[in-house]
Amino acid sequence: MKSRRDFLKCAAVAGVSIGGMGALSSCANSFSTTSSQKKKPNVVVIIADDLGYADMSFLPDAPEDVKKYGTPGFDRLAKTGTYFKNAYGTSPICSPSRTGLITGRYQQRWGNYWYGDGGLPTRELTIPEHLSKSGFITAKYGKTHHNGGPKEFPTLHGFDEFLGFMFHTWDYIRLSQKDVEAYKAREGFKGNFGCQVVGPLLWAEGQGTKQEEAEKISFEDGFTTEIFTDRACEFIEREKGDKPFYLHVAHNAVHQPTYVVDEKWAKRVGARYVPWDRNADDWDYPYWEPNEERHQKFHKRWGHMGKVDPEGRRCYLANLLALDESVSRILDTLEKTGQRENTLVVFVSDNGGTINTYSINDPLSGFKYMFAEGGLRVPMIVSMPGRLPEGKVNEEAIVSTMDIFPTITSLAGLQTPDNLDGMSLLPVLKGKRKKQHEWLAWAQSRNSWVIRKGKWKLTNNVGWKHKDFRIKENGDVVEADKPYKYPNSPQLFNLEEDIGETTNLIDEHPKLAKQLRELYEAWDSQMAGRMDSTGQPRKNP
Repeated sequence: MKSRRDFLKCAAVAGVSIGGMGALSSCANSFSTTSSQKKKPNVVVIIADDLGYADMSFLPDAPEDVKKYGTPGFDRLAKTGTYFKNAYGTSPICSPSRTGLITGRYQQRWGNYWYGDGGLPTRELTIPEHLSKSGFITAKYGKTHHNGGPKEFPTLHGFDEFLGFMFHTWDYIRLSQKDVEAYKAREGFKGNFGCQVVGPLLWAEGQGTKQEEAEKISFEDGFTTEIFTDRACEFIEREKGDKPFYLHVAHNAVHQPTYVVDEKWAKRVGARYVPWDRNADDWDYPYWEPNEERHQKFHKRWGHMGKVDPEGRRCYLANLLALDESVSRILDTLEKTGQRENTLVVFVSDNGGTINTYSINDPLSGFKYMFAEGGLRVPMIVSMPGRLPEGKVNEEAIVSTMDIFPTITSLAGLQTPDNLDGMSLLPVLKGKRKKQHEWLAWAQSRNSWVIRKGKWKLTNNVGWKHKDFRIKENGDVVEADKPYKYPNSPQLFNLEEDIGETTNLIDEHPKLAKQLRELYEAWDSQMAGRMDSTGQPRKNP
C-alpha cells in the first residue's frame, strides 16, 4: 500500500499544490487498478451527518428546492440499489448511532446512550477490525465520534489509514494551523473553541497508531467534503494487489456549521458567501468573533436556532449538493476502475435531520436529538448492481444500521460474529424474506426510551420542544408561528396509518401498551445503563 509520502510525491510531480490532499485525485491515473473479479467484494460505506429524511430528489416527499436543484448522486445510487423506507439509526444523535453502526450492536450494551457515554471499549469488535483479519485493506476519511473509549481512534479499531477529525463537528473550510493561530491571537479568545473547531485534519497510517502519534495536515483553501471525496477516490484507484477493500467515508456534511459554505456551492444555490480572511480586524457572521462573545453564546444563536438565519436553508442546500456530488464521484471512480459490480455501496445518515440546520424530514415528525421518527429514521440505500436488486423501494422491512455489519460478512462469505444485534439484509434484498426486525428499541437513559414492534411505537419520557421554522417561497427562512413540540407523556402510535405521529392511541390499546412496555423492560435488562467512557456508571442514569 502506498504511503502518504508517495502520494505527496506524485502530487508534486504533477505540478499541483501539496497544501491539500484534494490535489491527489490528479495522480489517480498513475496507479493501476485490479480486476473486479475478486473472491470477496469491496465495500464502501458512506455516512452523511444529520441528513434530512426528505432531502433527496428521487423521493416523493422531497421539498421543492431539492427537486429544483436535484440530487443526481443520491438518485443514481437509488436506481442501482434498494432504498429502505423503514431504516433506523440506533440513536437520534451521532456518537452513539455511529458506534452502533460500526459494531453491529446496541451500543447501550456498554453504556453508550448519549453524549459522553460509553465510548468504544477494547472488547467490542468493529467492521474494519473484522474485515482486516480476513485480508481487507481498510481506510477511513472523515468524522470519528464514538464518545471516546480506549480504541476510538480509527487506526486502533481496524483501519489501515485515516484522514479526518475526532469531534462531533469540524469547520468546512478553515482547515489550517494558521486559522488556529489567528484565533489564538484574538484578545477575546480564552483558549476554548467551544462546539466548533477549526484547524488541521489528522492523518494516521498503520494499525495501532495512536491519536497522539497522528500528523496534523493543514489545508489551504480546502473544503472537507471535497477533501474526503478526493481521498476516497484516490484510495479506490490505488493498486491493492488481489486484496478487497473496505472504505468508510464519514462526511461532516450536512452537520452544523452549515452556515459556513464553500464558494462554488454557495453560488450554485444562490446562498450567502462571505470569504474567510484570517487577517481581518473583525470577523462577521458566519464566522465567530471571540472579541465580541464566547463561542458558546455564538453557537446557541446560530447552531441551535437562537436566531433564525434567513439564509439557513440555502446554506444547507449548498452543503447538501456538495455531499451529493461526492456520491457521484465515488460511483464514477468505481465504474472507471471496473470495480462497481464487485463493490457493495451503502449510503446512510447517522440520525435524522436537525431542525437547527433547516433540514426537512417530511413526512416524519421531529428532528435530531429527539425520539420522534424524524430523529430516529434515516435515509438508507444498499447497492451492488449485478449482485443485488436495482431500482427497488422496500416499504415493509424494519431495518437498522446495525444490519450493515452482518450484511457485509454474509456477502463476503465470512463468519458473522454471533453476538451481533444486527441481521444480514441479504434475504430481504433478494426477496427471500419480507420482514427484518420484529422490533427495535432506543433509549437515552433507562427511563427515557422508545420501542417499535411492527406498526406500533410506544414512547416514554421523550418530550422535546424547540423553536420551529418555515421556508418562504423565495427560499428565505423565517421563524414559525409556533414551536415544535413532542409530548413527554407516554404515547402509542400506529405508524402505518399515522407516520406523522399525530394521534396518541395509548388509551384505546392499554394491553398492547403494557406488552410493549414489558418488551422494552426485557431489552433494558440486557443493557448496562449509562456509563462514562471509562466504564463507570453515570450518577444520573
